[in-house]
Amino acid sequence: MDLELVHEGRRRVVSAVNIDSGTRVLEVGCGTGLNQPMLIKALGKTGQIVAIDASIEMLRKARLRAEEHGYADRVKFIHGDARQLDSLLKDAGEDEKFDTLFLTLILTVVPNWRRVFELAYAHLKIGGRCGIMDSYWTKSSLTHWLVRTLYAADSKRPTFMPLQGIAADYQIELLPPKNSFFFVASGTKR
Repeated sequence: MDLELVHEGRRRVVSAVNIDSGTRVLEVGCGTGLNQPMLIKALGKTGQIVAIDASIEMLRKARLRAEEHGYADRVKFIHGDARQLDSLLKDAGEDEKFDTLFLTLILTVVPNWRRVFELAYAHLKIGGRCGIMDSYWTKSSLTHWLVRTLYAADSKRPTFMPLQGIAADYQIELLPPKNSFFFVASGTKR
């Protein structure tokens, strides 16, 4: 997998949602926290992130990254399955809706991905911005097989489609533009 292309996708999805300083971000499937330095920079001095992941090891690495970069006090890490998002947020005392929602490289790997999207989107404020970055290939290839084998990712899932049908000012960008491996999609909740 082209790691530079993955990083570029992360950078573009953060840019696409136009995060306002001082707002709250819900990051479902935060992994090792690779988005968080960019998110924190965009959030300014007072913005907050609620980061959820099913892997304890991924969350440990994300916490370590946050401590090393000096923003651990601005991220609440929650361990759990995204299919249980409502109860995870409630148990963590997160009752308010979020200004921004991020789903990065998660919808191709979780079971019942459409339901995970619906649950996450329900926690976004009206007028809030949603950004999705994930893999998407229409043709099978050796790279597709490797990603499916190594990461259990089903890159043939059209995980951008639910947002396309419900968001205002929906945009999608394929990376690279020809023979895409990834997409960045964004839109505003109506």
